[in-house]
Amino acid sequence: MAGRRTLAVEILDMGDLHIRVARKAVKNMYLRIKPPDGRVEITAPVRMSHAQIEQFVRSRRPWIRKARQRILDHATVSPPQTRPPFGAPWSTERKTWAKTVINARLPELLRKWTPIVGKTPTNVSLRAMTSRWGSCTPATGRIRLNLELAYLPERYLEYVLVHELTHLWEHGHGEGFRRRMTAYLPEWRRLRRELNQLV
Repeated sequence: MAGRRTLAVEILDMGDLHIRVARKAVKNMYLRIKPPDGRVEITAPVRMSHAQIEQFVRSRRPWIRKARQRILDHATVSPPQTRPPFGAPWSTERKTWAKTVINARLPELLRKWTPIVGKTPTNVSLRAMTSRWGSCTPATGRIRLNLELAYLPERYLEYVLVHELTHLWEHGHGEGFRRRMTAYLPEWRRLRRELNQLV
């Protein structure tokens, strides 16, 4: 979905929820809860009806409520004004902020990508890493993501997650891995290049 042009934007009013709906040339609907105020945003196919979107929101209300509350509980933690150098020490406050940002994005990304990749991790943890953006232990199904991803646009978190999910099929970075990544995320090489330039 990274790079898809927004064709229309509307506000869906559902009582206590005011949802920003962005219409794009996508096949499925995706929901995000955005820090720091817990605003709800949906990306929906151009021709999807309001009734279908409302039904989707109603089915996800319990998750939306919990995710928004988690973000609002940490609203007093202000995001850093600038991203510290990669590998800089992590204070408790900075870790809390980064985890809040990533945890707000992660559930919907997992919901989107685990059916596509065909693998579900047993655990996803967030770590302060100094030499990589993520890691995977295929034998246990565990994935670790770098807290630094909180500072970056969501497309990079999405790329790293898909990369690590693919390792649940392919342990190395050989032809099988590259073939799968191209099938899942055709722009993965560009995202990898951009991400590595940010270190």
